[in-house]
Amino acid sequence: MNEFTDFKTYKMKNQKTYQYVFDYFSEQILSGELKINDKILPEREIAEKLDVSRNSIREVMHMLEINGLLDCRQGSGNYLRCEPQDYMVKFMNMVMSLQQIKYTEVYDIRMGYETVALRLAIKNATEEEIEEMHQILIKMDEIEDPKESGKLDMQFHNKLIEASHNRMIVLYTSMIAELVNQFIADFRVRIMANQRQADALRRAHWNIYDSLVAKDFVAGSFAMQRHFDIVGEQLERLQQQMENQGK
Repeated sequence: MNEFTDFKTYKMKNQKTYQYVFDYFSEQILSGELKINDKILPEREIAEKLDVSRNSIREVMHMLEINGLLDCRQGSGNYLRCEPQDYMVKFMNMVMSLQQIKYTEVYDIRMGYETVALRLAIKNATEEEIEEMHQILIKMDEIEDPKESGKLDMQFHNKLIEASHNRMIVLYTSMIAELVNQFIADFRVRIMANQRQADALRRAHWNIYDSLVAKDFVAGSFAMQRHFDIVGEQLERLQQQMENQGK
């Protein structure tokens, strides 16, 4: 037996067929043998190579297509792609819902990755991206409706994430976007009801923007921390209310 046959026999004995086929594609991608836009072998050739049915190959290929990793072109063939965002967002939202992820956990993770995004944005943001954030802040100052203001708040933070030009941060943010956006919307409404907090939050956003313009991470990190301190104060109030209701 050659090395591939030994490996195939081991896999076949220890896995279900679809897992074995999925591992084949996974190993092809991780090894670099398959890259984006590469045309993969026809179903028949893969089935013969792996000694499985074409239905098993088709099942895994369909799963890869749904997950955004395969482009099946009628009459042309199947090509590797990398557009998994829609699937990953839905999957992560289901997981977070099932695990009942709390706002405190969203708050903690946001503090971490947005501070990193700010540091990268100071280095990588284009003039156009900084100006887009500027225009968002101007609109936020003009709108009194907390819900509409909350939408602009989300746009500001999303634009900051994009301006980091770090694909992992952008991808991760998109995966948890629904929960984070709901978090921002809920707390924006609560904070805007308190004029002192509303004014402080407004200044924090402008200070974050100013730090981007000045390329001053020290000032920016201070402004970002002030922003999260304001949100944290509101989060503590909410937790206290929930604890009191539970008594």
